[in-house]
Parts: sequence; C-alpha cells; structure tokens
Amino acid sequence: MKNKKNLLAVLFLILALILCSCSSGSSGLQDKADIIFRFYHSKAGDAKMLNDHYLLTTINRSLYGIDILTGKVKKYDIAADWLDIIPSEGIVVYSNAQFELGIARFDEDSNLTDNEIIFSNAHKADYMIDPAIVKVDDKYYVSMTFVDGNLNNGDSSKEDGKYTIRFYELTDLKSLTYISDVVSAQRNLEDVKITYSGGRLYLLFEKEVLDMANSAIQLSVSEDMGNSWNAPVTLLDSVADQEPSDFDKTADGWTLYYSSDIAAPGKTYNGASPYTASFDENLNLISKDVKIDLDSPVAGDDETKLKGGVLLYSVNTFGNEIFYVFSENHLSDDNICVSKVIQ
Repeated sequence: MKNKKNLLAVLFLILALILCSCSSGSSGLQDKADIIFRFYHSKAGDAKMLNDHYLLTTINRSLYGIDILTGKVKKYDIAADWLDIIPSEGIVVYSNAQFELGIARFDEDSNLTDNEIIFSNAHKADYMIDPAIVKVDDKYYVSMTFVDGNLNNGDSSKEDGKYTIRFYELTDLKSLTYISDVVSAQRNLEDVKITYSGGRLYLLFEKEVLDMANSAIQLSVSEDMGNSWNAPVTLLDSVADQEPSDFDKTADGWTLYYSSDIAAPGKTYNGASPYTASFDENLNLISKDVKIDLDSPVAGDDETKLKGGVLLYSVNTFGNEIFYVFSENHLSDDNICVSKVIQ
C-alpha cells in the first residue's frame, strides 16, 4: 500500500508539471534573467548580439558596437538602420535610408574586418527595410522588405503602403540573385526573421493593422529553398501589438519569442512585456503569452531592475547562456538593455 501511495504521488507530480508546461497565459514564468547591461537613452533602431560580450546596434542611423563587459562604445563609419547577424560567422547584414544593403564582417575579437555595399534599390521602392539572413549548408540567403507608399502608417485615414518581402541568394557574400516574392500586402509587414530546419525555410513576420496597433505574427514556409512559399499561417492572432524577435527550433517543435502589450492594451512598446509561445512540429499552438522574467536584478544592485516596457529585439544562445536584447520604454527612455540567464 505504501508503494502504491508513493506511485500515485509521483504520478500527480508528473501531471502537475505537464499542466504547468502547457499553460496558456502569463502564469508560467521562464527562468529569471539578470539585467547585465543598460545603455541609457540610446535612440536605437535595432540591436543584436554579435557574441557573448559584444552588442551591435543602430543609433542615429549609424552602426555602433558596445562591449557590454567594459561599456566601451565604438562608432563605425557605416550607415545602418536595420540589421541581422549570423553570430557564429561574425557576418552582419544591414540596410539603411540610402536604399543600400551592406555586408560587414567581424573577427573573433569583435574587430570589423570588412564592409561592402552589395545592393542598391534596384526595385525603385520608396523604402527598403528589415533585412534578414540565414545560412543553409554552404549557401547564404537574404530577405528584404520593399515598401511602396506610406511606411509604418499609424493613421487610419491614410492608405497603408504596399509591403513586399523578397527572397534572394547571396553569392560569395557579394552579390544577390533574386529568387521569389514571399508575400505582399497593403499592410505593414515588419520584423522579418528566417530560420531553416529539416529541409524547409521558415520566414516569420509581423502583420500590423496600423503601426503600433494590434498585429498578428505570421509565418510563411518554403519546401523548395525559397522558389515558392506557402500561404502565410497565423501563429498569433491580432489581439495586441505583438513584435516577433526570434523563432527557434526545439526538440519537440518551435519556440516563438516576442513582446506584446496584451497585458496593457493600447500602451504598445512602453506597456509591453516579453513572452514565449510554443508550437508542435506541425505548428499547432501549445502555449502562448508565457512571460519571460527579465526583471531579476544583479545581486545587491537595485538599479538594474527593469524600468518599464520591453521591446524585445533578439534572443541569442552562446554556450549555456541565453542573452535577451531589448529596448526599455522605447517611446520615451529607449534604454538598450541586455539580460542573461544561465541554462
């Protein structure tokens, strides 16, 4: 009888753990992350980790590097508004308001070794934004978003621009070959991320009703290396202002990282918090709005506590450490922060 009671207790414990892991809502917090770096009033447009101590960010339309261990800041002679990185290779793709796409390369000591503009606005669009890069075997692929008309339209009385996400092969990191249009819509399509897994390309993006209003997070999938794309599927419905940051493959499916003002409707970036959503292999939703706790201060230093809303830029893993890069109160303070958790 005693063994049977012990067995029942174990079964109840396992069931409780399963229920917690499958919860929907903000009750299931991830491990607490310590805020290890803050750059006040940055006026940044984008930010991502190059490695476990070096942050690349776009400030006042220029590329900057910041050593988060020493606080040393370096400005590069590179015009940049948006960027994406392959950290393992030190490769950075960026675009700017001059309608240019550039490739910069950094060595293992975070030194800039090469920079080259490889593309100008051949499509003659009004804007060219949000480049994203992925490597598959020995080939590189890039997407860019072209906008004809209004960019980031937040006025319901005005017409949205036409956004088109285009996909290219990047040969020798020097030239682009057009492959296909992924998706086009008379809606704000932003924050593109590309992931490759199991012979498929996954292109993630935000689809806004209006800028800084409710938005859906959608995903297009290609099974033929970008030559054609399935119609976008909606991962998260348009119930809040939701900004995707990363879409990572896991052993059992997928994890989506994003920030959202779902707990503070209408307060957009300054009222947003960071969350995860989980999906199975077939992209069926398992859980959503599971809050990431970035508010754990470094021991004995209350100054590092979170000061406001979170716009999550990127999530990177180096070794057994996860780094979250985000803007704090983006519409007012715009402090660039890095939080870290050890797995």
